[in-house]
Amino acid sequence: MGGYIKNVIADMAQSIKDAGFDPFYIERQEYIYQLPVPVIFKNVILIEQLLSNGISNIVVNSVNYSLLASRLTFDIELPLIDMGVDAGSVETTVFGRNFTMNSSGKVAIQRMRFVGQIRFIVNLIPRLSISARSSKIAFTMDGIESDVKVVVQNEDYSDKMNEFLSTTVPATFKEYRSEINELLEILSVEYINSYLQAQQNN
Repeated sequence: MGGYIKNVIADMAQSIKDAGFDPFYIERQEYIYQLPVPVIFKNVILIEQLLSNGISNIVVNSVNYSLLASRLTFDIELPLIDMGVDAGSVETTVFGRNFTMNSSGKVAIQRMRFVGQIRFIVNLIPRLSISARSSKIAFTMDGIESDVKVVVQNEDYSDKMNEFLSTTVPATFKEYRSEINELLEILSVEYINSYLQAQQNN
């Protein structure tokens, strides 16, 4: 079972790459949404040279399955996810009033780790079937490095944004760690059962 899970994770990582999400690159993209009368509302988003890496680099530190306990234990991590953009801008018009925001820089999320266990139910009658019964997951993140420049209406908010990303966000994750773990536990059971059901129906 442990080897099977490793293969599933490897397939997932390859699927992310094949879909073009790692690395993910946008040379230049403009998004425009406006009402038939643009002076009432118009929004233009411009992104240039956006690049992100690391989402498919899933490192399996350990995966073990106990046949007697029907329990899978795991230790998985994403060592580094980084995203940078050379230039990004938002120009919004609302009833003739213009609002602008310009940004650039890089953000790096360091070592997201998932440690836990998943318990399974194995039925032999009327045919072999496997489903996830429960999971316990502990999520940790080493930190976020932020070096971005943000200017809104010609006011520089870079320091505030960097503090928010590098200090406030990690602190919030720690404060709500139990709730985040609970959410991951619920989602993991749902995903695993959906995956197993699809495999068993093939």
